[in-house]
Amino acid sequence: MTAVIAWCIFIVLTAIAAIHVAWGVGMRWPRQTEAELATTVIGHKRDTMPSPSQCYLAALAIFIPGVIALVLSGLVQTPLPAGLVLLAGAGAALIFAGRGVAGYVPAWRARHPREPFASLDRRYYSPLCLLLAAGIVALLANGMRN
Repeated sequence: MTAVIAWCIFIVLTAIAAIHVAWGVGMRWPRQTEAELATTVIGHKRDTMPSPSQCYLAALAIFIPGVIALVLSGLVQTPLPAGLVLLAGAGAALIFAGRGVAGYVPAWRARHPREPFASLDRRYYSPLCLLLAAGIVALLANGMRN
């Protein structure tokens, strides 16, 4: 079961990271203009997307926890000490949990109020982050038993 969880986390995060790379090179999917895209995926008060380098950095930050999931499950080997891998997994779980919870906090809503982001965040983005956190916690729990 841990392999299934790890592969699901890896595939989802790799797809999301690839979308961030595509935004970095100028793709505007799933919208037509930069302003529409910004209100859909960021929801801040500006009508601009982050710079390409910020998109690439976000992509890397999203991709790495997917690899961590594979390592935690034992599907990918690493020369890193087991304690460091567990610490990285715990950090990833905390970050995803924090981002997931943030989507329901009034301060986050005030910072990212624009639609359709605000609704998409409550309906999809935040629950996905919470699910990813739960999946990583499950991998950590399994890793701690082994």
